[in-house]
Amino acid sequence: MDSTTLFRSAALSLVCGVLALSAQAQGTDTSNDGGRYPSPKFRMGLHLLPSMAWLDVRDGQGTPEGGVVRFGFGFTADVMFADNYAVGTGINVFRNGGKLSYFDRVTGDPMDAADDSTQFLVRRERTLTQHWVELPVSFKFRTRQIGHITYWGQFGLGLGLNLRSTAKDRMDYLYRELSTATMEDEWLEETNIGVVNVEDIPVEDEAALLRAAMIVGLGLEYNLSGKTALLLGATFNNGLFNVASNRNFGPAQPEEHLETANDGSLDPAGLTGYDMKMVDNAILFSVGLLF
Repeated sequence: MDSTTLFRSAALSLVCGVLALSAQAQGTDTSNDGGRYPSPKFRMGLHLLPSMAWLDVRDGQGTPEGGVVRFGFGFTADVMFADNYAVGTGINVFRNGGKLSYFDRVTGDPMDAADDSTQFLVRRERTLTQHWVELPVSFKFRTRQIGHITYWGQFGLGLGLNLRSTAKDRMDYLYRELSTATMEDEWLEETNIGVVNVEDIPVEDEAALLRAAMIVGLGLEYNLSGKTALLLGATFNNGLFNVASNRNFGPAQPEEHLETANDGSLDPAGLTGYDMKMVDNAILFSVGLLF
């Protein structure tokens, strides 16, 4: 079973579970221990999602270079099926990504637009931003209201669709290919181009279309008035599968990821390509209102 089939099967199972628990909740009479307002069977709200994101590089070649701060927003819905238990779902629209560096073989001279055939070896430092719309489905465990505060924890799964991927690159041009009559590549150290910065590069072809993540979170609801509450929370959104696509990289393509030498440097005498593997992680901070 491939990852797409597994992804669809997991989504179908989770949706069926939510529908079953929703039907059960409609037949359950919950209360708030004699308070003025009965405990609702559904809680819905809106929230902002500031986040701290980073990349976990798992191919043994790329180097993580730090995290990024991003923002998002979302809609949340809790389906209560017992006094202290709920199924949490909704829609999250957020950005994540991170910083990493690796070596590439690229084609085309950035200083000469007419030269689109010369190959170069570069060290690329990339800041990646990925835009996701995610359907989270989780089990939510809630305490009874203590004063004005209800505490909660959650555990579940997020299923995401990639809307857009962009990058900001800093490329250090190291070697230029020499034109030779032999079958083997020969490289000359590049001293003229140096470092080139490129902003807002569309990289949808280099990113996966679908994403699955494990969700673990903690938070609280502060009752403001009646059924309205302030929502505060933090969620660890841990990617499960590779979010890098390698379909446009290889010896016959304009670009190729290159393995390093034993000391971590690039060895022009022994160039070997590889497939990039990485997962994206984020801590999402929820700030919003429940009604």
